[in-house]
Amino acid sequence: MNPASSAVPAKGKPTLSTSTAAASNDADNTELELSDVLPSNPPPPDVMRMAQLGDDVGIRQLLDSGKVSATYADPDGITPLHWAAINNRYNVCKLLVEAGADVNAVGGESVATPAMWAAQEKHYYIVDLLTRYGADHQISDGQGYNILHLATFNGNLFLIILLLQQGINVDVKDTQGHTPLMWAAYKGFPACVELYLSWGADVGAVDDKQLTALHWALVKGNFQCIQKLIEYGSDRFHKTDTGNTPLQAAKDMETLHIFQDALAECGYTREARPKHTNAPFFLSVPESRESFLRKFLFLLPFLLIWLALMALSILPGIISFPILIGLFISSQWGVAKALKEFGAAGQKATHKTPFLAGIFAGTAFWLGLRYLTTVFPYTFEKHPILNFAFMIAYGLCVFFYAFSMRADPGFVPLSDSREEQKETVQDLLSQWKYDERNFCVHCMVRMPLRSKHCRRCSRCVARHDHHCPWIFNCVGVNNHRQFLAYVVTLEIGLLVYIPLTYFYFSSLPEAPIDNCIMLSAGFCQPVWADPYTLYLSIWGGLQCTWVTMLLIVQTIQVLRGQTTYENMHGSNHGYDNHEVSSMVSSMIAGGGTSLEGVGLNAGGAGPDPLITAPGGRGGSGGHGHGHGHGHGHGHGRGAAGGGMWNRVLRLLGVDTFLATAKEGVADNKNRSRRRQNPWNRGILTNCNDFWCSGVGELFKGSPGGEAMLGGQRVDYYAMYETPARLRRGGGGSAGGGAYQSVTGDEHV
Repeated sequence: MNPASSAVPAKGKPTLSTSTAAASNDADNTELELSDVLPSNPPPPDVMRMAQLGDDVGIRQLLDSGKVSATYADPDGITPLHWAAINNRYNVCKLLVEAGADVNAVGGESVATPAMWAAQEKHYYIVDLLTRYGADHQISDGQGYNILHLATFNGNLFLIILLLQQGINVDVKDTQGHTPLMWAAYKGFPACVELYLSWGADVGAVDDKQLTALHWALVKGNFQCIQKLIEYGSDRFHKTDTGNTPLQAAKDMETLHIFQDALAECGYTREARPKHTNAPFFLSVPESRESFLRKFLFLLPFLLIWLALMALSILPGIISFPILIGLFISSQWGVAKALKEFGAAGQKATHKTPFLAGIFAGTAFWLGLRYLTTVFPYTFEKHPILNFAFMIAYGLCVFFYAFSMRADPGFVPLSDSREEQKETVQDLLSQWKYDERNFCVHCMVRMPLRSKHCRRCSRCVARHDHHCPWIFNCVGVNNHRQFLAYVVTLEIGLLVYIPLTYFYFSSLPEAPIDNCIMLSAGFCQPVWADPYTLYLSIWGGLQCTWVTMLLIVQTIQVLRGQTTYENMHGSNHGYDNHEVSSMVSSMIAGGGTSLEGVGLNAGGAGPDPLITAPGGRGGSGGHGHGHGHGHGHGHGRGAAGGGMWNRVLRLLGVDTFLATAKEGVADNKNRSRRRQNPWNRGILTNCNDFWCSGVGELFKGSPGGEAMLGGQRVDYYAMYETPARLRRGGGGSAGGGAYQSVTGDEHV
């Protein structure tokens, strides 16, 4: 089944309805292989070859001598501009259009424009250049494809955004009625599908055979494409002209299980019927259901912790421990079942809900309540200082916890209009920075340095540290200090509470000897006297393990001037590397070796993750800010999977702790990496920037996006260049002992 075929959906490879020799013989290849078509009867000075190779000097000489005109075209209508465009020769393209080349000349058997030739190879800088010189994007080629269709075939989001901002109809159809959304769904590009839907594409549009985008998505069976189309309201029962519903099409394409999984993810039965039609109002309405689930899952651990403690306190160990295990298993099963039935799309995993945040909140609640009712009355008279210390630490911990959870972590402000988004794109294009390191295709904003798009929050976060499921929020520039203050006060509170419970049990009467048959006297006494407080204290004390590791990692990172993400992925994350930018502009402008040829993307950071590939449910095919770090206090290098044990390690931050410890052991090997940290201003300055500047802001919050860096206040919402820094001069003409300004790209 292929949007270009005239057949009804059928299993097997599709065929393109084209008679052009330039089309691929492979039935599934929609690219027009124009680079394989050689120009016929070129003039003696082979201007076509020069355009292919990017010889702008030679072409300029030919134009100046009058031997060749910029409007020259061979018998097939192909011009030098076509060859320069498809080979990404920016300087040659600019030279030709300034000399009067026709940017809308159509040539080749596909009867396509130079911009179309460039679009099929994802050269969006060339497309932008031709657009500025009057390229008409309403033209269709000989096969009926608009330039937006050609861009969709390769799934490059940056090119598609650039074209949409030129006013192209998002629902433009080819000769058989296929929209770009249908092509993206068929190719299995979920990021493109989401982009088109968010841009207002008609999810109910049909082609000449009455197939919708949902029908086409079922051919490749990409789960994310199908799920997104259902989420945006695609008709689940629409019939084609042969009477095929999406359910029947899924059976024919052997993608039924993926379709049914996507239906379940969006709250529908396996027959595509709505669930919960007879449920109470707060579960039948999606908005109310999501709000109820969040509150319920946050409060559920309060009950579970109390039940576990009561079981251990009242029942014998031989009975209580099996009950405890059963309670744990049943609670996990129940939560998973509830999320599967009622959870919103994309939020059907426990770590994507407030459940983990509720575990800490429930622990803090019961521990604080037990302290007030039991420990405090027995210990305050003899140990008032410890009690005051605990009360202060407990109060501050709860305050900073609530602040970290409720505060805006530093979401980068969104653009107010499409026009503002267009201005942002044009500004980045002019700086050769229109790439995944500088522009977020989800938020449609320019990404400040050190920011990152968070999949959980669906927003870009300034000076992003990590997403923490224990506070159900991101940690960024606006709440990083409060988060670390929460960790510090939690550690202090636990270390003070442990001796207080010891003094409390010491003040209780000793257990009868007859009750201490299996236990030592030291442990038997608290078990016999107050088992509830004992087990609650043990549970609280266990938190010291992950809290201590987290505190060590965060402290080291503050001393280095790093965030967790930079620690795990390299300090140059979000770094305005002018050398890379210059290299990019030189390569594109000069038409030299392509970035792809040397394994670089437009940011100089490796393959472009936005060039998606068709696949099944497992393939993301999406934006490169997705990030596989589904843990709490660390950012693993792999995906969020890896088994239950690895997920637990990530949730507890053990992966980050081990990575930091490993780096410390291999100090000599990693010293050069640390020297290249562009945000490091020295230990004292780093600490002062983090803790001591604007102490009052620790409790009331700092101005949105602002923080200190090297002793100066910077706006992380609008920091697109590394601020200048000072270093101690070592003599030379500047004079010994002088301070000199150093740009951020000089690693100190």
